[in-house]
Amino acid sequence: MTVRGTDAELRAQLRLTPGITVLTGGQTGIDTLAARAALGAGLPVHVVFPRGFRQEDGPLTPPRRAELRGAVLHELASAGFAPRTRACVRLADAVLLFDPAGGAGCAETTRAAALLGRPLLDLTGGGAAGRAVLSFLRDNRARVVMFAGCRGSLLAGQIDVVRAQVEQVVAALCLL
Repeated sequence: MTVRGTDAELRAQLRLTPGITVLTGGQTGIDTLAARAALGAGLPVHVVFPRGFRQEDGPLTPPRRAELRGAVLHELASAGFAPRTRACVRLADAVLLFDPAGGAGCAETTRAAALLGRPLLDLTGGGAAGRAVLSFLRDNRARVVMFAGCRGSLLAGQIDVVRAQVEQVVAALCLL
């Protein structure tokens, strides 16, 4: 399903489902890994894209769209990645960051979280276990959890390790 709307309308949409909702920015890499893992775990997933359903290598293709079947897809009016990142942080209650490659988008996420007062837990390197994530989310009363991190082209050689870490965190979310 594709939904368009204002920030207020998107925020309301994200809170229609009780419990935890996963939010990503639709980029290749961490965002897609988290969306797919959450969908597989039966969690509600919302994916926010820049105008044109842009990803790092072009618009969302039909095969990639099929991988997100079951998620609610949102398209913003802006085609830029930075405005999409800020919108996602604004919509989220808390941010989980996976940045093994030091991406510019991750730096933007960190800046936006600080500016908007959203709690951010940096999971880079796999240091925090599921229990730490659960504690962080409970302490911050987070219902809409943004997964953010490196785009796919920056994850070469690390994808299997990062996928396992993302899946571990999603499994922990299912305990909330």
